[in-house]
Amino acid sequence: MILREKGKAMHEPIQTLAIQQLGRTHRAYLSAFEAHIGLSMQRWRVLLLLHQLGELSQKELALRLPMDPGALTRLIKAIEQQGWIARRNDATDNRLTNVALTDAGCAVVNEMLPKRGAFIENAFGDLSQEQVVALTSMLKTLEHHLNADLAAALQRS
Repeated sequence: MILREKGKAMHEPIQTLAIQQLGRTHRAYLSAFEAHIGLSMQRWRVLLLLHQLGELSQKELALRLPMDPGALTRLIKAIEQQGWIARRNDATDNRLTNVALTDAGCAVVNEMLPKRGAFIENAFGDLSQEQVVALTSMLKTLEHHLNADLAAALQRS
């Protein structure tokens, strides 16, 4: 495919164009999600994970999300200020801080779950089930290749 940049023709491999489109699609998804649901994707992921699994240590949350522990601490403090989660020291290991949904946090998740479902359904528009399955398969394959490249790069460093 030929692109133009400041009067010059550039040739970009189709894979580059695809990965750029994936990035634009991801950013559009995050913005639309926040506009429809009223929560950032990061906040939603923390709340949903606690809703699904119950109380977890911050360390476990960081591993499951995956998220930088420092960034997660800042996010948890912000959500805690909203009254949706509570933190406490672990009863058996004082080095750990556990996080759990409050009743208000449970109410938020229960209110947002149907909105999230409707948003996701709408996001796929007129795509057939077969197209969604094919897209999912392609994304899993891409994720597999990216994770393999990451593992190889980490071994080299």
